Amino acid sequence: MQPEQGISHELGLGEVISKTFEVYRRDFAKYFVLFAVVGVIIQVVTVLAQQAFVLPTLPVNPTPQQFSAYFSALFGALFLLLVVIFVVNIVFSTIAESSAIRLASEQITKGQVSLGASIRFAVSRLLSIWALSIIVGIIVVLGIIALIVPGIILAIMFSLALPVLLIENKGVTESMGRSRQLVSHRWAKTFGTFLVLGIIVLIASLIFSAITAPLGFIGPVVNGILSALYQPLFPILMAVYYYSNLARISQPPPGQMPMGSTTPFQLGMKLCPTCGTQNSSSAAFCTKCGARLS
Repeated sequence: MQPEQGISHELGLGEVISKTFEVYRRDFAKYFVLFAVVGVIIQVVTVLAQQAFVLPTLPVNPTPQQFSAYFSALFGALFLLLVVIFVVNIVFSTIAESSAIRLASEQITKGQVSLGASIRFAVSRLLSIWALSIIVGIIVVLGIIALIVPGIILAIMFSLALPVLLIENKGVTESMGRSRQLVSHRWAKTFGTFLVLGIIVLIASLIFSAITAPLGFIGPVVNGILSALYQPLFPILMAVYYYSNLARISQPPPGQMPMGSTTPFQLGMKLCPTCGTQNSSSAAFCTKCGARLS
């Protein structure tokens, strides 16, 4: 993998957030439709499941046997309800998030996207995505149980594993290792980047929840549609941050000139320490890669 044309150098924290909103704005309709449809499906299924699973009633002055039977039936109904809601969420939310990462990647690298192709690709990698999520989730939870801080570090370490799996088409363990390589020496920046966007998303979520709370039974459906306005931001951020770090680790070390250059060096020219391009003696930045010239 080489740095793509849209992100040819490492972005600062503010630039990552700005680029995320820029990518989102360019194909807003596709992202919104994707998450709005998924949000409505999840909310409708949740409401129907709550109505379908009738909770048992406890008789007046119940006997110990009736009390025991009531709790058994209650826990059984709640368990089935939670399973249905969990399965619907894990299937559709995973497809939406993975499709958004793929959409952002295609938009950044090619400038054009196909919603249908991105969804089909996400569905084709669904088992690998679930396997990755389960493994990373278990590792992070164990780290949090240990001393909290190790869990945060592990979450940062594997924060780009999903984009790697979807963009580079790697396996589960390879994606985890690649993610660690991409965020190496950028632990604080990675944490800060996701924290900043997390605060933005949290504020938007609280505002929309307050708006839809008085709407009664249609509130969850409306909230599912409105939440589609901010839900694409995290997967887009992961794609942008992936390419930002890819550009960083793909650049040759300063002072190392690429091999095989056939352009003769001319006196009075400045040689770029990053890409080896010759620039005029008065140039402050490389005309090819933008690196600062000494």
